[in-house]
Amino acid sequence: MKQRITSETIVATHDIDGRRVQVQRLTWSGTSGLSFDVLDAATGAYLTDESFDTCPDETQIRLLLAQDRGPH
Repeated sequence: MKQRITSETIVATHDIDGRRVQVQRLTWSGTSGLSFDVLDAATGAYLTDESFDTCPDETQIRLLLAQDRGPH
């Protein structure tokens, strides 16, 4: 059975080093698992190449932003 996203919800907003980001929770059909992505609040661009299994904290987001080389 192919899984599909059943809901996308912004569950947190953080201002980290002058950059506003949002954490989006995804729920999937056919599973009770969740996944979490980090988005640039200004553009809506995904900053995660691979989703988190749990809601990321500020330390995890800061590490993710340190790896991001895209335009801000």
